[in-house]
Amino acid sequence: MKFKNSVIFFFIITALPYSLKGQNQAVIDSLKNTLEGAGPSEKIDTYNQLAWEYRKSFPDSTVIFSQKAIEIASESVELNEKVVKSLNFKGVGHFYGGENIIAFDYYQQAKDSALIYGDSLQYGYSLNNIGRLYFNQGNYVAAYDNFFKALEIFKGIGDDVSISYGYKSLAELYQSQDNLQKALEMSLKTAEIRQSFDDPSGIISIYLEIADIYGQMENYNNSLKYFTEAYEVAAKINDEANLAIIKLSIASMNAKRGQLKIALTNANEALGFASQAKNVNLIIQIYSLLGEIHFYRNEYDQARNYFLKVNDLASNNDVTFERDAYLYLSKIFEKQANVQEAFDYFKMYSVLKEKTENVNAAREIERLEGRLLLEAKEKENNLLKQNEDTYKQVIQKQKAFNIALTATILLAFILLVIIWITANRRRKHNKILQLKNNKIQDQQEKITLQNKEIKGQNDELLIRNKELDDLNNEKDSLLSLVAHDMKAPFHRITGLTELLRLSGLREEQNQYVSMIRNNAKHGAYLINDLLDVNSMATEKEELKSERIELKQLLENTASNFVIELTNKQIECKIECEPNLLVRTDLNYVNRILENLVSNAIKFSYLESEVILRAGVNKNNFWISVKDFGPGFTEEDKNNLFKKFKKLTAKPTGGESSNGLGLAIVKTLMDRLEGKIDLQTELGKYSEFTLYFPFLEE
Repeated sequence: MKFKNSVIFFFIITALPYSLKGQNQAVIDSLKNTLEGAGPSEKIDTYNQLAWEYRKSFPDSTVIFSQKAIEIASESVELNEKVVKSLNFKGVGHFYGGENIIAFDYYQQAKDSALIYGDSLQYGYSLNNIGRLYFNQGNYVAAYDNFFKALEIFKGIGDDVSISYGYKSLAELYQSQDNLQKALEMSLKTAEIRQSFDDPSGIISIYLEIADIYGQMENYNNSLKYFTEAYEVAAKINDEANLAIIKLSIASMNAKRGQLKIALTNANEALGFASQAKNVNLIIQIYSLLGEIHFYRNEYDQARNYFLKVNDLASNNDVTFERDAYLYLSKIFEKQANVQEAFDYFKMYSVLKEKTENVNAAREIERLEGRLLLEAKEKENNLLKQNEDTYKQVIQKQKAFNIALTATILLAFILLVIIWITANRRRKHNKILQLKNNKIQDQQEKITLQNKEIKGQNDELLIRNKELDDLNNEKDSLLSLVAHDMKAPFHRITGLTELLRLSGLREEQNQYVSMIRNNAKHGAYLINDLLDVNSMATEKEELKSERIELKQLLENTASNFVIELTNKQIECKIECEPNLLVRTDLNYVNRILENLVSNAIKFSYLESEVILRAGVNKNNFWISVKDFGPGFTEEDKNNLFKKFKKLTAKPTGGESSNGLGLAIVKTLMDRLEGKIDLQTELGKYSEFTLYFPFLEE
């Protein structure tokens, strides 16, 4: 069964008058209340909002309120830029009032003013509004051009409200051209943006539009999905008019698909909502649909009753529904064999059909005339703009010539002044330069005399330096001679004390002998350190590369200090992996370690530890010596490697310290091109870490 319903759901959504939700009375009342005591700027905004609310139901009020906003904005230079929005709204009022040419003039004024005041948003709305005028007049190419330009401006600004408005305009244009896929794409983008707004009516509107497009594409599942989503939003705000529209649209879709029973249920639900909303236009459409459903269900009496109701209500409203009702009544009486009634209703149908065709023809003529007038108006505006641009160019050229001439004269005058000032300054500078030259000559003569004096002093210094070098060499020779001569007596004293100790002395005598022996050893150590320092200062030994095993090196060093470690009950720990082979100067490394380990033992507390560690890195190898003694102060760190410098830390067992050990370590490390790192904490520990480069064979 083919359902010949003239009120398909596309017609329902697009043909319903805006008066369904034409204005929000609560919003209007709130806006009017804000006018009392408001300043000029607030009044302009309020009048603009009132104009927007009245646009669909009372467009004359839109024109009045927007004109009031224009008048206030024109009274103050600071508020002039607000006139752009008011001009757009006044054009909207004339547009909804059917005065397209006047609306076009105000849209053009708004567009020009937007350029003057740099209002990109209102410039975009002006283009979109002009596009809607062209769209209504059937000039789809011009409409698309204006819609597209407006959308690009909205995107550039990043205003979501205006972007959704631009997408919706393009969706309506594509839909009118049966490009349903592009219309759907634009509508889905609009819905995605509007979902983030607190605007239920706007969301319902776009959901219905998407459902309509899916319906035209015969994708009824998706169509029903969006009808359902629109219904849920409308139910939350108890929007009875939109609830009726949604149910009526679903009923039309089901009727078109031949599901008359479901369609009948949907239509009765729609009638309930429309009756609560007291919306006559909706009730007429629902009665018409119910009549058609009963007709195709062969329920002619019920169908006749609904079409008679349509005629009762539509006589003062939409002639289209009254005309279609007459046609169906004619068919019903024909099926009931009542030829006379069928003929009478068909005659009434024919009369209304001719009347609607004449009205449509008149509207088409009016639309075409309006389109021609719009095109003529646009051409006139373009011609005026071209002439204005030409005049502006001539004026600009004349201005440019006058400016250039004035600038030339001014530059010539400035140039003459600069030349005079420059010449005057040059004369003064020449005098100053002459005086400076005279001073420079005097200074050069003085410098020459001073250079001669300096040369004489330098010659005298060279002689004195030579004498100091000779004295220093004599000092080194004397020091070496004295140290060598004193070394043997100290060794003999040490040997004699050893013999005395073995000769069976009393305990008191043994103590005196031990004191003599220790002092002799300390003297011998001092002599050795002095000889080392002296030899290092006077001559540099050539480095000898040898392969050594690090763990064995640490063990040998520790074995040299067994007596000292035992005397202070110190444990020497060695932490090193076996078989780590490196190449270096063994003599230098031994002397460095002996000095560091000796110091570590001297400055370690009784019954503590000395830790020797070693390892190999990619570019070097390292050895560390850690003791748990008094540590070093910040002042100690500054004097650490200086000769004969006494530090705050003292040996813990009464040992002597001459201040040469670390100076020797630093000198030897510099010769090996190594690096010394010290980690210490006062009163707890000190750890010297030595980094040695690998020597070549």
